[in-house]
Amino acid sequence: MGPAAKIPLRPPNTRHNLNSIRPSNPPKQKNTVVLPGTDVAKDLDDIAAGRATWQPERNFYEVNGRSYGVEGNGTVFPISGPGFVQMSRPEYKVLQQLIGSSGDVAAARETLLRDPSVSESHWAAALAVFAHHRTYRGEA
Repeated sequence: MGPAAKIPLRPPNTRHNLNSIRPSNPPKQKNTVVLPGTDVAKDLDDIAAGRATWQPERNFYEVNGRSYGVEGNGTVFPISGPGFVQMSRPEYKVLQQLIGSSGDVAAARETLLRDPSVSESHWAAALAVFAHHRTYRGEA
């Protein structure tokens, strides 16, 4: 059922994988980050094998407690569920700075000091996600 019945599905763009996010990735209005250890490959295998529920009215699959949308070219994108974190544009910008500064919170804060779209609440959300990143060294 759904697009997987007609075309092979492609994994999400690497910009969604926490350990593949780069400071140069353009932040979208809404960004869903896949935390390490989330078995997206198994989810895609389950979708291909027909073990997922297709929601045609919302154009997404539900499998293993997670939801995935499908672009026209067959690329899936994470929406929600265990191991996925939805972030706003400012939260994602903070996360990118934390990654770009290899976890140096002071350097990341200095870089974003003049960005009016970033507030203290965005830092808390980004730090919670960054705690799962391979370069995380603990809170500064």
